[in-house]
Amino acid sequence: MERQILRVNLTDGGIRQEDIPAKVGRDFIGGRPLAARYLYGELQPGIDPLGPDNILIFVAGPLAGSGARGVNRWLAVTKSPLSGGFIRSVGGSDFGAWLHSAGYEMLILTGQAAEPVYLYLSPGGRVEIRPARDLWGKGTRETQDELRRRHGQGARVACIGPAGENLVRYAGIISNHSTAARGGAGTIMGSKRLKALVIEAEVGAEGGIPAADRDLLARLLQRQEELLNRRDHRAPLPGALRGAVLPTHNFQGLWQADIDTVDQPRLLERKGPEFQTYWALGANPGHLDPDLIARANERCNDLGLDTVSAGASIAFACELQQKGLLQAEGFDLGWERPEATMELIRMIAYRAGIGDLLAEGVKRAAEHIGSGAMEYAMTIKGIEMPGYDPRVRPLHGLGMAVSALGGSYCYGKALHAGLFAADREGEDLVGQVSRIQEMTAGLETGIGCLFAYLGGWLPLELMAEMVTAVTGTEVALENMTAAAERSLTLERAFNLREGLGSATDTLPERFLREGIADGGIEAGPFTRLPELVQAYYRRRGWDAEGRPAPATLARLGLELVRLDQPREFKVAFSRELI
Repeated sequence: MERQILRVNLTDGGIRQEDIPAKVGRDFIGGRPLAARYLYGELQPGIDPLGPDNILIFVAGPLAGSGARGVNRWLAVTKSPLSGGFIRSVGGSDFGAWLHSAGYEMLILTGQAAEPVYLYLSPGGRVEIRPARDLWGKGTRETQDELRRRHGQGARVACIGPAGENLVRYAGIISNHSTAARGGAGTIMGSKRLKALVIEAEVGAEGGIPAADRDLLARLLQRQEELLNRRDHRAPLPGALRGAVLPTHNFQGLWQADIDTVDQPRLLERKGPEFQTYWALGANPGHLDPDLIARANERCNDLGLDTVSAGASIAFACELQQKGLLQAEGFDLGWERPEATMELIRMIAYRAGIGDLLAEGVKRAAEHIGSGAMEYAMTIKGIEMPGYDPRVRPLHGLGMAVSALGGSYCYGKALHAGLFAADREGEDLVGQVSRIQEMTAGLETGIGCLFAYLGGWLPLELMAEMVTAVTGTEVALENMTAAAERSLTLERAFNLREGLGSATDTLPERFLREGIADGGIEAGPFTRLPELVQAYYRRRGWDAEGRPAPATLARLGLELVRLDQPREFKVAFSRELI
């Protein structure tokens, strides 16, 4: 079964499709490992993330649109405008299923359009770059409504809002009510003047893809249905709040959240916000108003802003004012002012007033301000941190410190130990972090939903069998594990090539030198981090500087990786599309 990539050069309008080479498909399988392979192999080192030479990859998993449950997610993969390193951002809804149903597992975007455009995939297989000047400046809701008016209510749309257009460095990509938010993938779309991707479905189409072995797939789908019917209802849900330890005031304090303090029915009725947004736009700036947080979340989504980075930037500014390092003329940055959060979201998206500075992200803003502002920059590798205090949750802290994505919370997330639970007794942190990262990368080979996995109805063994049935290539659990290891190593090699070495595998100084005692919770500074990072390197087969050893690269078959010099990656076959 042919597996296809669509390439679009926005500079010259070139459009072509190509097969995924068989060996690449076997070694990297799909999803995140496959995208990491192409990004590392094709992106020239040292390019400006916001320049035309950056590459933006949309990838659906090989199971998207197959009828399997929990596998229709999609990833946006690129060089981050925040960190300058590897980033992958996860999108939900069913955009991934329809991209795959249109014939492509992966879309590779290069170049930069002279004027705003959107990319249109028709039911008949045509691919067109269409003008979008009239859409530029519109919010994501209005953009999606207008594109569905033009192309039918069944059309699937992924788009950016004003934040992406204005190159806010943490802009996201919105599809339906789902956001690929972290790391600035929407900013890269804006830099390419690409307003939206549109996939138009045929009337009555269900978005299915052909399977190499339909009988086997049917049996596996039945097995998954049985697992779904007896799923673990105790698995953590995105809106869960009971027992959560919420950092407040830019990680100066902690709150112990309780479900009774939150209007959970209202949040469920409004379909959000999820936990990290609740923290970032509420507890971190110092308030707990569910209705206002929900409105702030909706505003971020319409403007196309990552809620976590937006909330972290606002809390950072508030602490700087508290410390006497920042004054916003005509605007009160004080804590516990919910309405100020709403206004700052707008200012950031349009780069108005102090919003212009905060739109650069916390790290760049701190560098610009100077005077010790970096001491209050709660970022990892330039990515704003999520709502986990590493002193209280060292498993999360170590996982984020050594990950290629830094402060992105869906990578190295300590969910095996429970969403808010303490680290497992008797298990070493390094072993847990390594296993969780490999599990996450393996799951994103599919691309599977983490909560489906935790609920027990998307085990990796079942996913591997499904990939075999759909692609016709034999895939076992050990193959998925190997692909995950290759992805983690490639992501590391990418960062090393971009200058993100061992010095960036750390946490903000606040966590390393200060303890915390607040809200009935007490923890000392995370002084063990350097030794744990070194132990993690050894477990991965990297040297003391975090560089994958030659023996590790040989074991994984990563002849592509040359840490001393970049190496060109050529695909096996391509053809122009008419």
